[in-house]
Amino acid sequence: MGLALRGLAAGLLTALTLVGGVAAAEEAPKRGGVLTYMIPADAPPSFDGHREATFATVHAVAPFYSVLIRANPENPASTAEFVCDVCTEIPEPTDGGRTYSFMIR
Repeated sequence: MGLALRGLAAGLLTALTLVGGVAAAEEAPKRGGVLTYMIPADAPPSFDGHREATFATVHAVAPFYSVLIRANPENPASTAEFVCDVCTEIPEPTDGGRTYSFMIR
């Protein structure tokens, strides 16, 4: 009896999920609004991403800046694995490892 009741509950839950998904898909997306962005730190001295280096500033302005290369987001623990952000590819060093020539996209 318990197994049948669980099966009925699972079926009912699946049906409600499908009906709710169809209703949500028919609604038109709403534009506008306010994005509240929470930074777990005190207010930054300023929002100048080139002048400030505080935790609050870096996390607030980072989405608005590109960098030449960055740590691989799929393996952020690696200290030697980088991916291009605005370059086309990671170059091989020349001049005994002292010169890197980047092609910018």
